[in-house]
Amino acid sequence: MSEQFDSRYDVVVIGGGASGLSCAVQAAKDGLTCALLEKEEHTGGSSAFAEGHAAFESDEQAKRGITVTKTQAFDTYLDYSHWRADASIVSRFVENAATTIVKMRDEEGAVYEDVTVTAVDQPGELVTWHLPEGEVAHLIELLEADARHRGVDVFLGTSATSLLQDESGRVVGVTATDADGAPVRLGARAVVVATGGYAANPELVDRYTRYDALGEKLINVGGPGNTGDGLRMVLEAGGTEHRSIGTLLLFPFMRDKAITSQTNAAAFQPYFWVDAHGRRFTDEAVALSFGNAGDVVAGLPGAMFWSVFDSGTVRHLVEDGNEVGLGIYVRNGEKLVGLPDEIAADATDPARTNVVGADTIEDLATAMGVDPAVLRTEVDAYNAACEDGVDSRFHKAAKFLLPVTTPPFYAVKMETGIMVTMGAIRIDDRMRCLDADGRPIPGLYSVGCDAGGLFGESYSLPIPGSANGFALTSGWLTADDIAERIGAGSL
Repeated sequence: MSEQFDSRYDVVVIGGGASGLSCAVQAAKDGLTCALLEKEEHTGGSSAFAEGHAAFESDEQAKRGITVTKTQAFDTYLDYSHWRADASIVSRFVENAATTIVKMRDEEGAVYEDVTVTAVDQPGELVTWHLPEGEVAHLIELLEADARHRGVDVFLGTSATSLLQDESGRVVGVTATDADGAPVRLGARAVVVATGGYAANPELVDRYTRYDALGEKLINVGGPGNTGDGLRMVLEAGGTEHRSIGTLLLFPFMRDKAITSQTNAAAFQPYFWVDAHGRRFTDEAVALSFGNAGDVVAGLPGAMFWSVFDSGTVRHLVEDGNEVGLGIYVRNGEKLVGLPDEIAADATDPARTNVVGADTIEDLATAMGVDPAVLRTEVDAYNAACEDGVDSRFHKAAKFLLPVTTPPFYAVKMETGIMVTMGAIRIDDRMRCLDADGRPIPGLYSVGCDAGGLFGESYSLPIPGSANGFALTSGWLTADDIAERIGAGSL
């Protein structure tokens, strides 16, 4: 069959986040012609909200005296996933992530300000979080500028709609709708799907997870364009789902608040949480891993909890600082000096229903919509544990046992936020999409959060920066593989 195309390229990349841009830039460096299609009016996707990315045995770690070996990283990914991760994909990422640091710094102009962890008290967390100046959003700017400089055709506002295949099943191009609404057919020797997953598609969230109608309850703080387009196109072309599909990066979050909110930061602390019925339900120190905390809140009634604290805790957060930060937005140990004014305003705002305040626990419970007797019982039991210094119910460390005794009392409703989904499409360690028999579909690749294999059932927070590390690394590795196969005549 003879295909008629509006234009032809060696590579067409669908999606302009970190993985897609990394792939497009490397393809141009390898001498390939490349088009990048981004359906939003700007590049970045969910990567634009990220702070850093993971690497192992990097020179940035070495010059700071930080040692995280590739073996440690490999073992952590496999152990944390209960060996559901794909060892070959984990290995390829672990072996090449340090090269990504060199590429971003020496070839794109990034400056790394720090290498750190997300929570100093989280057991087993590896020091892998490489923080570039301007965060990953600045990396996106650098990569897009380099892509355009090297001749990549970047089409914004252009949605890919389907993959084109020849009689043998080889992927030979893409159909799309351009920024003017006109249909476009682009030929390609290889197509790379980098659309960022399906976090903004409630129907797919509910299809691929076992939570109770979670999709519509989620607060999506990632890219609005992550609606599963890439997954759909790959499945239509004969690709398959990875067994880890349904993996989500979740975390507790206040609705209608920015991540820099100090009310939100206070409510995230590991103090005293109750569910929609007013009952304590866990060791709140799960907050030290926001991914684990996200998994907990997603499984609660209504996918929410109330964080309850008193004026003594507010004073502690102002004078002594927090126990756990929120990345670079609220630093670990930061003193929340703006908290008293912010939470007082929130609690008296008649338009806001997710922050309430009262001078008695019973009145607070009424404002929360829970049984006052139930909350009174839970608070009394918790305060007794605080006085004893022993939490025999959920075994929380004594350092996080702050009583709820001094009015005014506050309750902040924390719901389930989502950044990205991960692990959707089955690939091999060359990022080639696999069919039902495990064979690569010629000419079809998937990278970043669309691709499966790095994770098990949950995000690997013991290795902070994993999602963006894999996005950036899988992107350039894929371009190199395509260049090699084109050079060998197999694409």
